Amino acid sequence: MAEETSRSYVRKIAYTILIVIFFLAILFAIYMESPLAKVKSISVSGAVNMESSVLIHDTGIVVGENLYQLPILQAEDRLLSNFPMVSSVSIQRNFLEQKVVIVVRERKVAGLLEANGSFYTILADGTILQKDTTGVGMQGPIISTTSPLTLSLGSKVTDPGLLALCSQLPTIPQSERAELSELHVQTVAGQQEIMAFTRDGFELLLPLHQLARSLQLYQSIHSKLISMGLAPGIINFISSGQGVYQPYQKAGVKHP
Repeated sequence: MAEETSRSYVRKIAYTILIVIFFLAILFAIYMESPLAKVKSISVSGAVNMESSVLIHDTGIVVGENLYQLPILQAEDRLLSNFPMVSSVSIQRNFLEQKVVIVVRERKVAGLLEANGSFYTILADGTILQKDTTGVGMQGPIISTTSPLTLSLGSKVTDPGLLALCSQLPTIPQSERAELSELHVQTVAGQQEIMAFTRDGFELLLPLHQLARSLQLYQSIHSKLISMGLAPGIINFISSGQGVYQPYQKAGVKHP
């Protein structure tokens, strides 16, 4: 009798569990078709040099799609394939807030290389990423070198001076880089150095391997010159590590 009662109890528990699972399945099916399972918003995180709207469009994910049925892996592979600037991507879903976040990590850009009559986006490691037909480029100054270059998209430049400049530029704070319009690697007396031009008219002569330190010094020197009402000129960090200011030579005036 006790054994039969026990079996009856177990059957009731089993039936109850089955009923609960059945109703949960129905509720889940209703939820999957409800607005609560749809994408409400899509955003991009980490992209600096690329338009968020372009990245979102390329994933193929649109507002209103089911959060549980998104082709995440295919979309990530497509972004990596279509955008050479992307080094890694992770598409994340927030089910509570019904949103999709595309987390992008970009490759570090040195600037816009001017060479052989054209412009190219060049990375921190010296890789020529793509040709820039507009000459506008991505975030970064125009850079160049006196050395002859043979360029190939997807390959690295071999000039040591240009490589040294490219590796240093991404380490410079954006606020300082934004003040630079052009940087040119040149060879003087057998030594490579950088001739740079600022957006407000200064010319800087910089040691090739001390770019960050020299630009930090330039910030304080620049502030002092401006406060003194002095016009833009040449600041030489080659002859003196502390920077020597010299006004531009006026037309018709010869210096001894």
